[in-house]
Amino acid sequence: MPEPQHRRPARDERGLSLIEVILALGLMGAVMISIAGMFVISERGVTSGKTSSESLAVARTILEEINSWGFQQTYQVFGFDGTAASYTLASDTNAYAAKWQTILDESVGRDAVATVEISSVGLMGNAPSVLASARAIEVTVTIDWTEVERPRSVTVSMVRM
Repeated sequence: MPEPQHRRPARDERGLSLIEVILALGLMGAVMISIAGMFVISERGVTSGKTSSESLAVARTILEEINSWGFQQTYQVFGFDGTAASYTLASDTNAYAAKWQTILDESVGRDAVATVEISSVGLMGNAPSVLASARAIEVTVTIDWTEVERPRSVTVSMVRM
């Protein structure tokens, strides 16, 4: 009887080698790290946009409230006598504007400050005071804050006649 020959089993080429698996895992890891970086960048963008939108909304709220007052009331509310051509006040120092500072602290951040500038426009020369001679006033509201150690700002302005 002839001796049986031991055959080598045929190599099964359907599987993956260890090197192929390691390369695939490395490539997948690199892609995942890239995608994670994009998530971080997009989260910062969303946060920045949200803060800018909230500060713009507060600035418009301030402007709308001031717009509902008359010229003389606009000066008097902030304690101005109307003799200067322009006045500037900040929400962290003016007693009336402190209510806006509370809104800013809640929506934008503790370091946010609203600055309101009131300027007389179209002054007539013979009037006894700036308040009496102004044909219009320009009100500018600027909100400043710091975001990721970077100064940010939003400005809204209107002219009232």
